[in-house]
Amino acid sequence: MPDSSSESDLKARAKRHHYRALTPEEYEGLNHFRADWVDIAAEADNRFFILGSFAEGDVDRVNRLKEHINRNTGDDAIAYRMDDFLPDTNLNLHPILKFKLIADDTHHILGVCEHDQGGALIEHGLLIESRSYIDKTHILKRTYSPEREKKQYSWMQTFGVFEIFEYYNQLYEWETAREYEQQIENLVEELL
Repeated sequence: MPDSSSESDLKARAKRHHYRALTPEEYEGLNHFRADWVDIAAEADNRFFILGSFAEGDVDRVNRLKEHINRNTGDDAIAYRMDDFLPDTNLNLHPILKFKLIADDTHHILGVCEHDQGGALIEHGLLIESRSYIDKTHILKRTYSPEREKKQYSWMQTFGVFEIFEYYNQLYEWETAREYEQQIENLVEELL
């Protein structure tokens, strides 16, 4: 996949992805985003965008996936979360715009899903709106007993998102920490 984060292409994609005209402050944020992209991901042969809940307890599994890729795959792969971009500035980009810019130039999108809280439903909606995002996304879904599963996940996830990724053999289910670790290893090995 070519790196399409040249300044002119990035601005064109930002205009296309955003619902309104960018402000001067957002253009400045876009320039800093581009610099972060070059520093973090642009040179990697395999770029992994890691999604999941940042809630206490959940974020540990998200970070474990990121760390596994960064530690065990050599120099040709890099994993990152959305908050790795523009972390130490007061600049920001609209979260949906930032998500799409990262997803556009990512080779693999890996989502850890344990419930429907936080931004999960928005992220899942963004993932299934584009065939290019579907093709590069794999979901690590936590399973529960049938009665608890109905409380953990919305019907949109169950009958929309999970069904789509299951159809394309891109849904990986786990229940225990040990199963999660095994799914991480299997999935990353499969993608590299």
